[in-house]
Amino acid sequence: MNTPDEHDDRPKAVQLGEAGAEAWVTAVRHQLDASADHSDFYALGGDMVATLRALHDLARLLDRQVQRYGEQRGVYDDSGEVDPHQRLTAAAVEMEAVADGLGAVIWSADRYWNAISHIGVEDAASAEVPR
Repeated sequence: MNTPDEHDDRPKAVQLGEAGAEAWVTAVRHQLDASADHSDFYALGGDMVATLRALHDLARLLDRQVQRYGEQRGVYDDSGEVDPHQRLTAAAVEMEAVADGLGAVIWSADRYWNAISHIGVEDAASAEVPR
């Protein structure tokens, strides 16, 4: 990981991907210490949906890019035992599976976010005491 003071020559997409992953790890750590709160359930659910959609888009993009990667340049397999085009095909197939899996997860995350958005919290001070 690079600190803000270091020069980072990696592509911006790679830098931002790392920052996003680190941000989610930090969010989980903070939520572990937080009291259960409806507004957190809703806000984090919405952020999860947005993140999952972005990851889905990225998976589809990487799948397309990997499928064509060997056409744009000479490639080799570092083991010297497998055709690099077979490796690229295998990688693209797996990334397509990731995208498909994310599609299913997004559906469930959207349903969670919708369900939690219909929950209200009663104000304890104004609630009637049952008799």
